[in-house]
Amino acid sequence: MTGEERPETPRTTVHPGAIGDDEISLWEVLAVLLRRRGVIVASTLFIGALAVTFALVRAPSFSTEASFQPQGSEASQSQLLALASQFGVNVGGGGGELSPAFYAELLTSREILFRVAEFDFQVDGATVRLVDLLEIEEDTEELRLKSAIEWLRESAVSVQTGRETGIVTVGVTTDWPELSLQIADRLLHEVSRFNLETRQSEAASERAFIEARVDNARKDLQEAENELQAFLQANRQFQDSPELAFQYERLQRNVSLRQQVFTTLVQSFEQARIAEVRDTPVMTVLQPPFMPPGPDERRLKLFLALGLVLGAMAGTVLAFVVEAFKRPGSGDPAREDFQRTLDGFLRSFGMRRKPAAD
Repeated sequence: MTGEERPETPRTTVHPGAIGDDEISLWEVLAVLLRRRGVIVASTLFIGALAVTFALVRAPSFSTEASFQPQGSEASQSQLLALASQFGVNVGGGGGELSPAFYAELLTSREILFRVAEFDFQVDGATVRLVDLLEIEEDTEELRLKSAIEWLRESAVSVQTGRETGIVTVGVTTDWPELSLQIADRLLHEVSRFNLETRQSEAASERAFIEARVDNARKDLQEAENELQAFLQANRQFQDSPELAFQYERLQRNVSLRQQVFTTLVQSFEQARIAEVRDTPVMTVLQPPFMPPGPDERRLKLFLALGLVLGAMAGTVLAFVVEAFKRPGSGDPAREDFQRTLDGFLRSFGMRRKPAAD
């Protein structure tokens, strides 16, 4: 040959999983799932069995519920707003009506749940506190009450609200039927107490506001009457004079207006005094809490379905992990580094990894 021969370039075989091979074939995924179907089936059955076992062995729970509809206080507030606007006083808009969403927050608030946690309940014929019944062990009494409040909020109490009807439904689930009934009853009591105290506090503020206006209106009426009296004493024969007759009518209208304002304020003041001491319920209980007739359903089908789904997902992940360890080395530096790290980790516990078969 008349020229230099070029050396033949050696061919390089690229293995799956090597650097630069970022694409994953769907057929390869399906092949892995078929090869490791035993792992997937075993994981699915195992976790499904665990879920059913958990549903069977867990302690039975007892649930009750109650519903109520709060009575709006817009009538009393509109009266106060109308009265205040009559004197040019701005006391805010009429947005004080408590919505069902407010009661949902109130029922799970710390103030309400704290009073429930401190209450003494009757369970199995004995009087016991909630922190003792739940066997909460903390360093201080405050921490025990805090744990009881968290248990009530996260595990025992649930609240639903009707957007169209405005009905608030509170449910309670515990391991004792008597406790569920008493907690639900106590929650309604605390909400009623809050409503009553809030309404009485609003009435007290309204009474104080109207009382100050009554004193001012009394003084204004007295001044108007004194002016009319002084006019009549100085002008006994004012009917013959058009100017004096007009002045008399003006003074008389001023007295009538002041008297009307004073009368309205006195009536509102008496109503506010009555509302301040009124102790009638301010919410309508539509369904009182009831004693649970028996334990709640264990929901075996639901637990079985969740267990099977989670088992299949875990089995799929485990199948790919097993496949990755069973395959021979491919020259991937990342995999080799992982294997070295794993070998070192196992040697620290006196263990050795079984090498993969080529």
